[in-house]
Amino acid sequence: MKIKMMRIVCGFSVLMAAFSSYATTLQSGVYEGLLLAVSPTGNITGYYSESAEDSIKRTCNFFLTGHVSAQQPDTITSWSSSVLAGHIAANTAGVTLAIPDGQNHAGCMNVLMPEIATGLELERTRQTQWQTLMKVSSPLAYLSSTPDAATRRKAWIVKGDVVGVIQTQAGWAEVEFVARSGKTTHGWVNSNDVQPLTPPAS
Repeated sequence: MKIKMMRIVCGFSVLMAAFSSYATTLQSGVYEGLLLAVSPTGNITGYYSESAEDSIKRTCNFFLTGHVSAQQPDTITSWSSSVLAGHIAANTAGVTLAIPDGQNHAGCMNVLMPEIATGLELERTRQTQWQTLMKVSSPLAYLSSTPDAATRRKAWIVKGDVVGVIQTQAGWAEVEFVARSGKTTHGWVNSNDVQPLTPPAS
């Protein structure tokens, strides 16, 4: 009986350790205002967007890139009108994003919480299969049902929109666009209509 109980306890401990490891691994997904993609090789891309409205509407938008390291938190580079360094780490509910001067990103002073300086906790609201994030570079990027112009739909995304890329294939990218309402639009776009998120020279 004691041996059986010890096996149960040991098994539970192993399971909890595995769960704890899984729960604290940085993963692609939607984390409140943050879209985050982590590739199989550990490349991190992200896009943060938040708005506040009283008498006027204020918006705070910035991008981030980095690479998963052996020890968290992972170092990131974030940018809007300026390039700022920071860190990101997984937690049991989502991620913690820290950018010491984050409120200095364009439009963020009166929108972004002061906790961004030491660690803003963002809860994951959706898990995704995104390999990377890209930005639409064409005035209109039409969505197709398959990687073929012959299956083009009456749906498109516009220049400046940020999309999660699930996979690429023969000059096409399978993408998801998440609107502010949370609605997701899925389809294939020509690879010429999107570009990687690349920080400007600091």
